[in-house]
Amino acid sequence: MTQSAMHFCALGAMGWEHGHWLGAFYPEDLPTEWRLSYYATQFDCVFLTHALWAHTAPETLSSWAAETLERFRFLLEHPPGPFSPEDQARLAALGERGVALGPERHAWIIWFDANADLKLLAQRIQEKGQQAYAQGQRLYIISLDADLARIEAVRTLLEVLGY
Repeated sequence: MTQSAMHFCALGAMGWEHGHWLGAFYPEDLPTEWRLSYYATQFDCVFLTHALWAHTAPETLSSWAAETLERFRFLLEHPPGPFSPEDQARLAALGERGVALGPERHAWIIWFDANADLKLLAQRIQEKGQQAYAQGQRLYIISLDADLARIEAVRTLLEVLGY
């Protein structure tokens, strides 16, 4: 990959609130309300289930967007059926940082967990990465179980692959 491709591949996890991350990822004395900002300095995106973001006030979502870097994205699980007006208002509150994951966007997500085979994952990233880059899409690599050791291994893998 070239320098222009550096931020088209985004690494993240499902949510940023994980109890086992306290002390291992988040400093022990980090206030809870600063965790998203801290997370966003280490990752490029976060996946949020519809159950979570659909019950979050638009004002809160707007403040989340303000707390994160411009390149950071909130990946929002699509609700069953069409977006309600309330869902649309929540999505709008995130502005360009909110990415609604309809069926067409799922093609650009690669999921992994603590048991992921890194060799197979590397092959999938290279295949999908070339397709995404050619189509001007962002590729999202998301940890299902927030296993810090595997996330770090995948981060290293992305660096080795030139992403």
